[in-house]
Amino acid sequence: MTTLFRATNPRSITVFVVIVTILCGLFILRQGQYLSSKTNNSTVRPRTLAVIMPVNNNTDMSFYKNMWVADHLYTVCDFRGPNCAMSCNERSTWKTLHKKTKCFTQKIKERLTNTEFFIKMDDDTFVDREYIHNLIDKYTGFTEPVYISDFILNLDGQNRNLNGSYYGNGKFYMFNRRLLDCIDPTIKYKGDRNEDAIFGAMVFNGCGPDVLKIGEDDSKIWHKRYSNKNKYIDLSAISNY
Repeated sequence: MTTLFRATNPRSITVFVVIVTILCGLFILRQGQYLSSKTNNSTVRPRTLAVIMPVNNNTDMSFYKNMWVADHLYTVCDFRGPNCAMSCNERSTWKTLHKKTKCFTQKIKERLTNTEFFIKMDDDTFVDREYIHNLIDKYTGFTEPVYISDFILNLDGQNRNLNGSYYGNGKFYMFNRRLLDCIDPTIKYKGDRNEDAIFGAMVFNGCGPDVLKIGEDDSKIWHKRYSNKNKYIDLSAISNY
């Protein structure tokens, strides 16, 4: 009888309710912190990285929507449409891709002001995700312009502001916010030029010689075909120009 009386004592019940309430409150708070952490983590990467991909009517967007780049993808189209982040040079040809490059450079410079890193990638290229994350971790916080690619020296006899600049191989180049801040998309030149050479010249003219040029790791980048262990995938684009 004594035990039953103590178990049902109003004071004991009050203490018990208070303890349960505190524990429930702590649990809810913990869950809220966990969910907030998950939300924050899920939005960090897309703000950290933008993958700029020039596409056309022949590009299979469903392929890239199912790859890791999907959360970071900003497509540059020849047209306006649901899969287009931006439209540039509506009737582009191989000869006028340099105009498309100038156009998207100007647009991302104006629009993606809170993005830290950028990749320009062709639509027949596959890049290892861990490699990109390691580059981001390594070069976050750098105050100088960072330019990552497989570099080529531009020897242009007609345009002094292009001659002597370095540009990245078009399949892949990566750069940081600091480079985009100083790049000059308003440069003038004579004749049609390789689009990637124009990007390099915009860097050269806007950022000067103090650009940290990093060679890419080609073992982590596949162009036109992916071949690794028991997988072989043809990534080549069918010509439509």
